[in-house]
Amino acid sequence: MKRIIVWMLAGILLASCQSNEKIDELMTIDLNQFYPEKELTLQDFMEVEYVPLESSDEFITSATIKAVGEKYLVMASDRKLLLFDRQTGKGIQVINRIGQGAEEYTLAYNIVLDETANELIVNDPIIQKICVYDLEGNFKRSFKHADGHKFVDVTGFDKDYLVCYDENIFMDAEKTEIDNMRVYHFLISKQDGSIVQEIPVPYEKLNIPMIQQDGMTSISFVKTIMPLQNDLLIIQNSSDTIYRLTAKDHKTVPFMVKIPSSNPERLMTIGTVTSRYCFFQTIDKTFNPKTGRGFPFRELVYDKEINEVLTSVVLNADFTSKQQVDMIRLAQNGKIACIQALQAHKLIEANEQGELRGKLKEIASKLNEDSNPVIMLMWEK
Repeated sequence: MKRIIVWMLAGILLASCQSNEKIDELMTIDLNQFYPEKELTLQDFMEVEYVPLESSDEFITSATIKAVGEKYLVMASDRKLLLFDRQTGKGIQVINRIGQGAEEYTLAYNIVLDETANELIVNDPIIQKICVYDLEGNFKRSFKHADGHKFVDVTGFDKDYLVCYDENIFMDAEKTEIDNMRVYHFLISKQDGSIVQEIPVPYEKLNIPMIQQDGMTSISFVKTIMPLQNDLLIIQNSSDTIYRLTAKDHKTVPFMVKIPSSNPERLMTIGTVTSRYCFFQTIDKTFNPKTGRGFPFRELVYDKEINEVLTSVVLNADFTSKQQVDMIRLAQNGKIACIQALQAHKLIEANEQGELRGKLKEIASKLNEDSNPVIMLMWEK
C-alpha cells in the first residue's frame, strides 16, 4: 500500500512540475455520464486524401492496414505483407516469410514500419518472437519476447525503442490475489528485444476487457498504446489516469483522468487527437451469451475549445449519405492523424446510388468488385 501511495504522489508531483495551468487543463471524463450527441463534418477540421491501391494477381484484395509511413503503406493479406507507395497506391513489394523457421513468422500480428532504418518489425505473439526484415523482405534479425512475457501490442517509439504490452495481464486477472505492483508496459530495444525500462502505471485492482459468464470467457481488444506526435499514450484500464510517455526523457505525464463507473464497468481507449478534439471510446463490460454480443461501445469527443464531452458522430462530406468516419481504431496521431480503409464493393454501391462526390466519386467509377481497398488518409488542417 505504501508503494502505491508513493506512485500516486509521484504522478501528482510530476503533473505539478508541468505548471498549475496544465493541471487545470487536464481532461477529466466521467464514465458514468451519457453525453449529448454532436455531428461533426470531417472536412471542417481535417484534410482528406484518397489512395486507391493497385489491384493485381500479385497485390491481392481483402488486405487490412497494418502501418502507414511517409513513403509506404503496409497491408496484410493471408499472412503476407504488401507494401504500396503511399502517394500513388502502386504495389512495391510482397513479403511472404510465413513458416516455422528461424527467419519466419507464423502470424504478423503487429507491424512497425521504420522507414528511417528501412525496416519492417513483425511481432508474432503465437511463438513470442519479433522478426525484423528490410523493405525488400530480406531477414535482418529476430529476438524472443523477454522471459516471462507475451507481447500482444507492439508500437514503434523512436529510432531505438519499441513499447510493448504484456498479455499476461489476462492470466493475472484470474488469480485470487492480485499483485497491483505488476507492470505490463515495457520499453524494449529494437536491436535485441531486451527490456530497457518498465513503465509502471498505478492501479488498485485489475480491470481488463474480459468477461467470464455461464462457463464462457469473452475477450474484447482494447488499444493499450496509442501514438501522440513523437510521444505515446499509455492506456491501462485498471488505472484512473491515461499517461503520456514522453520521447524526450521517457517520463510518464498525466494526459486524461477517468471517473470510473461500476454498473456496468466501462473501459476506455483513445483515438485521434487534434489541437481541438480528443476522440475516445468507452466499452461496456457486458456480454449476452444468448446472442453472442457484448462489449457495446460509444464514441465520444472532448472538445478542448469549449471544455465539453460529447457523443461524437463524424461524417464524411464526400458522401451525400451520412457516412460515419472511424476516428478511433486506426488513429496515427503523427503527420497522418488517422487512416481508414474504404472497401471497393461499398464504394461501387454508393456511387451507383449517387452518394459520392468529387475525387472519391472519380475513384469509385474506376473500381470493380475485385479491387483493393481505397485508403483514406486524414491530417489536421
